Amino acid sequence: MSDDATESGVRSQGTIAAPADEPADAAADALPLAPRGSSRAVSTAGRGVAAGVLAACLFALALSAWVKPDGRGYGTHEQLGFAPCGMLVWAGLPCPTCGMTTAFAYTVRGRLPQAFWAQPSGFALALATMALAAAALWVLLTGRWPPIRAPLLTPYRLLTILLVLFLGGWAFKLAAGLLTGTLPLGNH
Repeated sequence: MSDDATESGVRSQGTIAAPADEPADAAADALPLAPRGSSRAVSTAGRGVAAGVLAACLFALALSAWVKPDGRGYGTHEQLGFAPCGMLVWAGLPCPTCGMTTAFAYTVRGRLPQAFWAQPSGFALALATMALAAAALWVLLTGRWPPIRAPLLTPYRLLTILLVLFLGGWAFKLAAGLLTGTLPLGNH
């Protein structure tokens, strides 16, 4: 055993050392917050998942590039054959997802201020979709996890982040519309 490690496998610097009979990666797997570095190989099934993720991201981004963003900041999804937002029609106020498609369409065109104004959470999700596509492409090309340090993203944390993102984007859209006089729609 090395000078800086104790029999319990903990180094004096506070990091985990693998026992002598285990590979070094085993210690990283034992830590719940251990980052997945670029040194970890991805299985064939993992590469298949990465291919599916990349295809889904590219489809969403290509569809966003195909539609023309609606200048009102909502309604772009109607170009895809979907009905107008029921809450907007009924109450004159946008639903939590109003403007998502418009924000994606503006983001892929590089019109970032318009994307944020259309729907802040849609803008953030469009950027996340681009980042996820890049990460999936990295996995496909290298066969390794991207060298990103991030804490473990549990389902609870992901749900909390998405809930805050959606509600925050909706609150922004409502406040901006009420302050500029563009909402409620029935008052025009």
